[in-house]
Amino acid sequence: MKLIAPTVALHDSWLRAWEEWGTLDQDGAATHWARDLDLRDPADFATWVERLNSDVVPEGYVADSNFWMVEGDEYLGAIQLRHTINSPALAELYGHIGYGVRPSARGRGLAREALREVLTVAYDLGLHRVLLCCRVDNAASISVIRACGGVLEHVRPVDEFARSHGVTTPMCQFWLETAS
Repeated sequence: MKLIAPTVALHDSWLRAWEEWGTLDQDGAATHWARDLDLRDPADFATWVERLNSDVVPEGYVADSNFWMVEGDEYLGAIQLRHTINSPALAELYGHIGYGVRPSARGRGLAREALREVLTVAYDLGLHRVLLCCRVDNAASISVIRACGGVLEHVRPVDEFARSHGVTTPMCQFWLETAS
């Protein structure tokens, strides 16, 4: 597995992954950048890929780095590193890093490998520790985060703020030291 910048060359593979997920919302894939697009359409997909790779930060968002996990020409998942967490939603619910592996590729250590690589990217950006959040019932993600050195700081209960952001399960908040 390697991490690459998002590319239009993986459109067909990405669509197959979308079918596996059963939803446009895929952890770590930054699909919020595509809410106004039909990603089945090659032109709209290209627009989304351009947004993912752009240094332009729209108002209300933070600078980020997006990577796709691939083997050959197969899209396996995505990981996003947010350079800051300057909003209550990021600081309480989402953290610096989000990731997801397509269902058919899970259980192979891909998320752990991708997270370790992105921790190095975070360090290079000047982040010496990063926040990762995941649902308290996501044992696989908790295992990945702990394997990469994550230390549980808090389990955030569901409240009105969380529900207003679509979060209905308590969230574990982990801090990780970045790699050098």
